[in-house]
Amino acid sequence: MRFILIWVFIFLVGTALTTGMLLDNGLVSMVWHDWVIETSLSFLLAAIFIFFLGGYALVRLVINLWHFPKAWRNKRRLKRYGRAENAMAKGMIALEYGDWHTAEKELIKSAKQSESGLVHYLSAAKMAHNQQAYDRRDQYLEDARSRYPDEYVTIGLVEARLRRETQPEIAKAILEALYEQHPKQTVILSELAEILRQLGDWTELERLLPALKKTRALAKPILSELEERLLAGKLSAAPNEEALMAIWNGLSRKQQLIPALLTEYVEQKISWNNEIGLGALIEKSLKKQWHDRLVYQYGRLTLGPAFERLKVAEKWLKGQESNPVLLLTLGRLACHSQLWGQGQRYLKDSLKLQAEVETFHALAQCYESEGKETQAALTYKEAILQLEDKPFV
Repeated sequence: MRFILIWVFIFLVGTALTTGMLLDNGLVSMVWHDWVIETSLSFLLAAIFIFFLGGYALVRLVINLWHFPKAWRNKRRLKRYGRAENAMAKGMIALEYGDWHTAEKELIKSAKQSESGLVHYLSAAKMAHNQQAYDRRDQYLEDARSRYPDEYVTIGLVEARLRRETQPEIAKAILEALYEQHPKQTVILSELAEILRQLGDWTELERLLPALKKTRALAKPILSELEERLLAGKLSAAPNEEALMAIWNGLSRKQQLIPALLTEYVEQKISWNNEIGLGALIEKSLKKQWHDRLVYQYGRLTLGPAFERLKVAEKWLKGQESNPVLLLTLGRLACHSQLWGQGQRYLKDSLKLQAEVETFHALAQCYESEGKETQAALTYKEAILQLEDKPFV
């Protein structure tokens, strides 16, 4: 509607001017020294209009010629960027199909021309890593560093993640260097904590724990789990019973009943033939939270009458009737209580649910204790057959 009104206005103005000129063309005289120029008003107006248009066209031509080299460069750059974006799109599609070789090829061939070249290099490095082409991976990371030196934090994080599985020590060194330069960067902090946990470097992880809490680099549930793993790792790495007790006594009563921590403590104490108080601790912990490893260790205890522990463990069957670990523990306790038939039934039920060599061994020992040497030999033979059927990994 707006354009129609504009054209109507132009038409009316043009019509009015044309009508006026037809009625009176007018006369214009211009004198300069001895020169006198006379012309009609309509011709003068037309000449001025044409002169203005010609001047405007000339100025635009000069400006365009002046800016032509820059415009040409911009056009070529946009064309290169377009090709780079197309290559990235193809690479991402190949990635979705799991074609890492094609993805790497597409991503790297236009990395230098792309505005997001860093993404190209890092993604290509990941694709090369997935193909175990570690030399190409390292080259892409080096190219990224040389072309984007200001992005060393991002590049370092990606490299640490790629090296975590095969070269955890190098990944740790990279993250420690980044952490020294950026101690408040939560991503670096959380990545460093994870690699320390993976390496079992509990001393360094303990040193890092206050910073993790202060910066809230990890969510509360994850931080609590990490704290548990830290304490569990320290318990499992205790070199002697004195060191173990020093760590254990430093825990609160609530922490001592956490299954992950109690399991490590129990396993260490059993390995040093000191089972005093372990049964009561396991029973107290299992009342609050079920834990298969604790149930398993409960069956390994030898201090005190096994029949008393059997009566306690049988109460756990409610809701855990098909738990092979509990059935193994019940079988062991029953056999130690000289309830051979009951123990053998528990162990056979466990084997039906989960055939484990250790369960076969417990069943064979139960037969031997009862004096059934032939049955024990057959059980050992069956265990060997089970081992043969399982693939070697």
